Amino acid sequence: MRLFLLLLIPFVSVASQETEAPETVWVESPKHFNCAPSEITLKGSISISLGENSFEELAIFRESDSTWLFLVVGSAPNEMNSLMSPSELKSTNVVRLNPETTGFRWEANGYNEKIFTAPGKYTVYNSDILESDVGGYKCGIVVIGN
Repeated sequence: MRLFLLLLIPFVSVASQETEAPETVWVESPKHFNCAPSEITLKGSISISLGENSFEELAIFRESDSTWLFLVVGSAPNEMNSLMSPSELKSTNVVRLNPETTGFRWEANGYNEKIFTAPGKYTVYNSDILESDVGGYKCGIVVIGN
């Protein structure tokens, strides 16, 4: 019986690895998706340069409070103040985010709020479908206090 269990362990290990979902791939590629400058104050602005292979959706993740704020999505709720349409995003070269730019909290009672509200790290994501395993591009910025 002990020998049987020892032989079974490698098979169980392999089976459990196969059922795990693959990790979403987010690529940092300044040639295709770049945030500049990489450090701003709370009153600062950034420009996001999009390459010819950019995607249709855009969001930012604020690490200080683990908040996702969506800027451009397909099938946006009526309450969302979209930065632009997905087709506009796909065809533009530069997106500017300033202290007044808002993103949408996709929650039960979702609402728009200013993006840059706290010092810390922010990551901007660009994908064709943000809430999926499709992946896409990302770039990071750091917001410092005034």
